[in-house]
Amino acid sequence: MAGCLAPSDRACAVRIIPGVKRRSSRIRVVLTRLRMVLVAAVINLSFGLLEAASAQGVSADAISQSGLGNEAREALGDGVVGYAQPAWPLNDPTTIAQWAPGEWRYLITAGPRRGQIERENLARVDVMTRGETWKRMVGQEYTLHLSQTSEGSLVLPSEVAHGHNAVVQFEPPLSYLIVGLAPGETRVSAGKMEVYSSSDPATKWYSGRIRATTAHAGAYQVTTPAGTFTAVLIRTDYRIDILGVVSVKDTLHTFYAEGVGKVAEVEHRRVSMGLFKTDTKVGKVLLSFTPASTPASRAAEVQSP
Repeated sequence: MAGCLAPSDRACAVRIIPGVKRRSSRIRVVLTRLRMVLVAAVINLSFGLLEAASAQGVSADAISQSGLGNEAREALGDGVVGYAQPAWPLNDPTTIAQWAPGEWRYLITAGPRRGQIERENLARVDVMTRGETWKRMVGQEYTLHLSQTSEGSLVLPSEVAHGHNAVVQFEPPLSYLIVGLAPGETRVSAGKMEVYSSSDPATKWYSGRIRATTAHAGAYQVTTPAGTFTAVLIRTDYRIDILGVVSVKDTLHTFYAEGVGKVAEVEHRRVSMGLFKTDTKVGKVLLSFTPASTPASRAAEVQSP
């Protein structure tokens, strides 16, 4: 298709040959849907990796030093990540994730939306088709549908990208947090994702493959506008392939503090499709956390800068 190398934020130029306007219209539809898939493939992968298929020991210090010093510290800003602290296994993911209704407010510290505020809300829902019993809303862009396994892990069977009219289903479900993950432990797995139209759930647009690696990279002192915490660091590395054409590499460093949940996060996302490539780093730090069951006057609120 001459003149159209890959989808991008700008309209893809398509040469209109006289008498084939219908064909060009179909091409534009395909490109639009492919853009949706590309976005859906990389949304909020900070919420975990696929259910583990194998495990092996890895040095937590090597993991954190190889990526944390170069990416997370820079994206979060000076003084956010402090000294290493004694680490512990994820015996109860619901405690480290603060798995209860509430609202989290984050300041974006790096990336295109630097300086903006992002809100996340967690609430219970009636049991859904794939067993989801919770939803986590990330701004007005995404809704994550989650559940807890019998072993105690938190998993993500599906999510909705509202701005792209897309529903993404993961098989097996993505893991939000893996029960029993010990300091220095790494787990690797592979699975698939399927993307449907949210307005017509019977219409499947595309499928993709995911390979994921997660590591318990120790614990650190983390200082945010909401306070100073001892936080567990979970590093996740993803490789997503869609149609053998789109390749996504995503590396995330997520810090969790008991009784509060996610207090800081850095994502480094690299997307490649032919000559179309992106390289984006996004950071965020906690501004405030308000449990739904606690009056706002008693919550640890922090004013937006």
